[in-house]
Amino acid sequence: MKPYPFDPSIKHHLLISLGLALWIFIFLYATEPLDVNEFSDADKLVYLPLYGLLGAVCYIICLPVHHLLLLKKTRWTLAHEIQFTAIFLVVAFVIARAFYLYVVVAGEPNPYSLTYYATSIFFPTVFTVFPIVFLGRWAFGKYKNKRLEAQKIEIKGEGTYEGLRIAWDDLILIQSSD
Repeated sequence: MKPYPFDPSIKHHLLISLGLALWIFIFLYATEPLDVNEFSDADKLVYLPLYGLLGAVCYIICLPVHHLLLLKKTRWTLAHEIQFTAIFLVVAFVIARAFYLYVVVAGEPNPYSLTYYATSIFFPTVFTVFPIVFLGRWAFGKYKNKRLEAQKIEIKGEGTYEGLRIAWDDLILIQSSD
């Protein structure tokens, strides 16, 4: 399977989680799902940033799983990315549902059913919000791959297939045959 662009830098994943938190807040504030229109402006500024932070925390919680998947294999592939995404979405669903039940509508007699919450609220939100995670992960991975490719040295040979392109870390010895 073809390698998928991957950047293991924790700093870059923290930036992705920050972007995710901001995007979730903006999305929820602008579209007002979850009966947000019933909240006062002060309540919106309390609950909606917390949803954004929960999204970021869910992403950060999943990063150790991410690194465990990477340790098992030497290359990161699209299948690994799909596994990570599935784990992230399950964790996010459980935590977002718990936050909805125990914080947002605590004590309310009729919260949304699990099926309605999943099909009408969570998954449409995921389809709108998740591209930020996907694009951020892909872009940081591409950037890292380009940086690694730029650091390689090229030793040209006389024929068409006699050239060598190698990373500095892989180079042991260069000796002229003259």
